[in-house]
Amino acid sequence: MDDPLLRILLIDDDEDTFILSRGLLSQAGLPRCELNWSESYEDGLDRILKGQHDAYLIDYHLGERDGLELIKDAVSRGCRAPLILLTGQEDRSVDLEAMRAGAADFLVKGQIDAAGLERSIRYALQWARREQAETSLKDSEALYFSLVESLPVCVLRKDLFGRFIFANRAYCDFTGRTQGEIIGKTDFDFSPRDVAQKFQQDDTRVISTGEQLRAIEVNTTDGHVSWVEVIKTPVRDARNRIVGTQAIFWDVTERQLAVQALERSKEAAEAASRAKSEFLANMSHEIRTPLNAVIGVTELVLDTPLNPTQREYLQMVLTSGESLLSVLNDILDFSKIEAGKLNLERRVFDLRESAGDTMKFMALRARSHELELACHIAPDVPDAVWGDANRLRQILINLVGNAIKFTDRGEVVLDVSVESRTESSATLHFAVSDSGIGIPAEKLADIFEAFEQADTGSTRKFGGTGLGLAICSRLVGLMGGRIWVESELDEGSTFHFTTVMDVADDAIASISPEVISRLHGTRVLIVDDNATNRRIYQEMLMNWGLAPAVVPDAREALTLLAAAERRQEPYALLLTDADMPRVDGFELVRRMKENPRIAGTVVILSSSADRPTDLARAQQLGISSCLIKPIKQSELFDAIAEGLGLVYAEDAHDPAASVLEASTLASLQVLLVEDNRVNQKLAVGLLEKWGHRVTIAGNGLQALAEWEPRKFDLVIMDVQMPEMDGLEATREIRRRERVSGAHTPIIAMTAHAMAGDKEQCLTAGMDDYVAKPLRMHDLSEAIIRVFAQLGMTMQKASSTDAASPMPDCVSNLLNWKHALKTCAGDPELLQELLGLFLEETPRLLAELRSTVRSGDQVAARRAAHTIKGQLRIFGPTESGRLSEDIERLAMEQTEAQLTPRIDQLEQELELVQAEIRTCLERKSAAQSAE
Repeated sequence: MDDPLLRILLIDDDEDTFILSRGLLSQAGLPRCELNWSESYEDGLDRILKGQHDAYLIDYHLGERDGLELIKDAVSRGCRAPLILLTGQEDRSVDLEAMRAGAADFLVKGQIDAAGLERSIRYALQWARREQAETSLKDSEALYFSLVESLPVCVLRKDLFGRFIFANRAYCDFTGRTQGEIIGKTDFDFSPRDVAQKFQQDDTRVISTGEQLRAIEVNTTDGHVSWVEVIKTPVRDARNRIVGTQAIFWDVTERQLAVQALERSKEAAEAASRAKSEFLANMSHEIRTPLNAVIGVTELVLDTPLNPTQREYLQMVLTSGESLLSVLNDILDFSKIEAGKLNLERRVFDLRESAGDTMKFMALRARSHELELACHIAPDVPDAVWGDANRLRQILINLVGNAIKFTDRGEVVLDVSVESRTESSATLHFAVSDSGIGIPAEKLADIFEAFEQADTGSTRKFGGTGLGLAICSRLVGLMGGRIWVESELDEGSTFHFTTVMDVADDAIASISPEVISRLHGTRVLIVDDNATNRRIYQEMLMNWGLAPAVVPDAREALTLLAAAERRQEPYALLLTDADMPRVDGFELVRRMKENPRIAGTVVILSSSADRPTDLARAQQLGISSCLIKPIKQSELFDAIAEGLGLVYAEDAHDPAASVLEASTLASLQVLLVEDNRVNQKLAVGLLEKWGHRVTIAGNGLQALAEWEPRKFDLVIMDVQMPEMDGLEATREIRRRERVSGAHTPIIAMTAHAMAGDKEQCLTAGMDDYVAKPLRMHDLSEAIIRVFAQLGMTMQKASSTDAASPMPDCVSNLLNWKHALKTCAGDPELLQELLGLFLEETPRLLAELRSTVRSGDQVAARRAAHTIKGQLRIFGPTESGRLSEDIERLAMEQTEAQLTPRIDQLEQELELVQAEIRTCLERKSAAQSAE
């Protein structure tokens, strides 16, 4: 195998030295050696810092500056390559000074020959390698000790004889001894003999097996009894030989005491439960025994000759006894549930969103059965109704869950329609149908009775108590409706129920008429192998005025797309299923991209499987949105509007005509956690406009520092931040609150991205969720929702006076009307944000370039995300799209691939900044004229 190329750089202002050195190197025994030349101090330093050579020959005299200064400069800037100083005369003091500066060797020009030059270079290379190895070893040791010393758990190491050879600060604090008092001692010096022997046995086991040992054990090292959880592992040297043991342990006394208390409580509860069960069993036995005797003897007497009066009396006794037995059975059986204590709430909720969220909740269970789960809500079903959303959800979960449980293949569909309607109320008809095993005809009549099941007997396949349908029946009755089932064996079942709900006067959320009008007539191709899904999607799109066509597979889709393009009637959007037989949705999109005539079609992908790889594949193929089935109507509309570039998804439900006045609570102490300065300014402007007092934190760590010593009424928490994100910060706040018993309301604030964001925030412990760009309407409603249960008086603020946009700021580049609406109609706040935008943008752009150049992908992605966040106040922009692309590609592409996009982004941002400056100048001139 050829030796690697040895690259050497000579830094000398005399070309003759370069020619001489090159000749000497050609005579030396250095195979594959390349000598390059730099004739100036500045160029030489620059090339040293680039690190493209293996060794450097540096002349002592470099014009006005000398080689010693260059060596010091290079070493101070991190150069670790060998540096050899060349001088014209032998001077021991220069030699010593060069060594102190960091040179590896010193050569006198007049005395250099080929062998000496080779010897010096080889020595310098060996010296550099040794220095690097020693530095790396020292850094590694320092890092290890720094890490171990700062750990909040006890760490110690022992040799093969059980002697302590290391103990961190936490262990010293735990034992009350210094490290000097511990090193060289054994467990027998600190612990009772039986405890020390136990530790010694554990060490021996770890050494002999080479495996980790983990246990909870009693510790008396510090003089009192406590419980610790310990992990012991073998310590190995560079040749993989076991040379000792390492132990890490931490105090779990409180946890152990809590476990013991919990066990005692559990035992007490189980004893109470057993006592209750025994009491019920005894009561049942005590009552049933004489009652059975009464009924049995009465039946016997009735079989004997009796006169009419006697028979009548005894018949009454038998009937009464049987009635009493039935009542007894009901009382004993319904002791398992709170009979007659079901109370319904009454509040306004969005029926479509509630039903859609419930079906989303059931999607995972359906996917585990490989079933298609669909939700169809008729167009005339009202959006906002008065009722109990939680109880409705309970019914749907029970019925859909049963359908999934009893269906091996096919689909489960929820269908919601209007059975009848008056001016103020509507009778809604819900139907849950499946393609499962069906119910025998003899079971249909009493399937809704408590403890009744179609699957009975000693060979039952499906579990359950049999109470679910009985509870559903009661809830439906309380809602003023009825419940029934239609089913045939092996043909599936359909459970129906109706509810009577008052229609709310004002819709909770409406879709912008402006966006709908812009979507009108848009041609959409729907591809799904499931006929139910095709029908649902087609109906939704037609209701919005789009022109959908449906096909069952990818082959027909490609044919239709190509034909439409040839007719110059192309489809603007493709809505395709991911999981289809033969050719799936991803392959369909890939084939589309191969045809340049249809490659630009916007694609929305729907999938029944929540696979982590789907999102990555979708991004690679340039798919606009990836939605998880069953798709909610709002999700689909948002994806279409954003995919076609009409609005951001958040704007689709925020028509200017329906913006509510900013409702406020009594003045609140608010902690705003946001790293983007523009977003900080916007949020503070809105909150202070409503009379709230705001404290700002730039990331999760700062938020914890601000939150801990102070009492805040509300936290508004961004999700994506450096150092500690909002989810982690929220989890830590909730962890600390479990000790104090307090609860600070937290509202998540994040950009709308993929389905599941809201659930992730709520799971982390947040109370509500608003999407960026921040809207007065959305933030106000979120605050009201969070505090609705706290009993605080809410009052409407005076409506904001209509304000004019920035004067003469009309262009196709920026949406000034959108920007003013984002600032709640406050031109002064908008003016402040614009000034901050001009201040921050150059810095953020420089940071983006720097991080891409250095290869820091995480920081580059964060910088692009911050730029994108600043641009959101203007709605969709080309610069916003470019920054989003860079954010998405920062983890995948190299500097060479990203630089053209950054250049394009910089050009767009220059145009944006120029327009902002013009508008601010005109605003200032207009104010001066007034």
